[in-house]
Amino acid sequence: MPVTTLQSMGRNALFAAAAFFSLGTPAHAGRVLEEHTIAIDGQPGRYFRLHDTEAKQGAQVIVVVSGSGCAQFGSRLPYFFEKYPAPVDVYHLEKPHVGKGATGQPGTCSPQYEQADNLQRRVRDTLAFLDRQPVLAAAGPRSIALVGFSEGGRIAPVVAGRSGKAGWLAVAGSGGMRQSDEFLVFADRGVAPYADPYSRALLEKQFADIAAHPAALDKSFLGHPYAYWSSHLFNDPLPDFARLDIPVVAAMGEKDESVPIESGRALRDFYARHPHKPFRFIEYEGASHGLQRGDRRHVQDFVAGLTRWFRNDPRAFDETQARP
Repeated sequence: MPVTTLQSMGRNALFAAAAFFSLGTPAHAGRVLEEHTIAIDGQPGRYFRLHDTEAKQGAQVIVVVSGSGCAQFGSRLPYFFEKYPAPVDVYHLEKPHVGKGATGQPGTCSPQYEQADNLQRRVRDTLAFLDRQPVLAAAGPRSIALVGFSEGGRIAPVVAGRSGKAGWLAVAGSGGMRQSDEFLVFADRGVAPYADPYSRALLEKQFADIAAHPAALDKSFLGHPYAYWSSHLFNDPLPDFARLDIPVVAAMGEKDESVPIESGRALRDFYARHPHKPFRFIEYEGASHGLQRGDRRHVQDFVAGLTRWFRNDPRAFDETQARP
């Protein structure tokens, strides 16, 4: 496997699993997945809605923000919410220029997608989605739950801090360190490709080159153009979390191969210094970036636990066999 594809594929492990397992029969007979069109800043877009037809009222509205790459994500929502009890009402805005059924395989992302793929655009589009989708636009203050997976765990806190509609924030596979520092942690630990063929010295040289060419689309690193990396690598997520006064829960796998567990623990430690802020950290022992350990799909456990967490139930997530 070429080195340039390792990072993209690693960070999409959570979604590759979902693509496989969501092909089966839905666990909830009355649960349906719909695809709709929407205009965001005058550009055509698509979003998905997962909901239960037999439960018209009482569902907590959830907006899911996906991870990196140009694979279609919305069609995989049933996998993540397979164990989530009815009623469910979930929305996901596809990133611009992601085609129907797109697999996100290396080399398949279009130039138009790469030009639009950056942190600032994703934040702006998600905020516009909250204002333009009819159900979300009608939502009151602190009534929507934001759920961010992987890279989406970097986008969702920014959105939560800028939208008064956000009442809860859940992130999985994302922590509290700058991404550049996360890569250096992996390099120091001897984890490929950060330590081989790269190294701390080579990574720092690469980061300097990205900082010097922040808008470059013709220069790439680990499968993404510099324009993408410059928006993510050096962004410090802790100030985004610090602005929030809503309940936050973060989940990571102890053996995460894309984001070091040290990043999640850094977020945990940040909140420990601010005990007045409602926060929970769940570390799944031996689990991967996709919260998978063997046959155990902890990502489904985590999502299912949200329904009790929304009600401030202290037993939420207790049955997930997470590390305390």
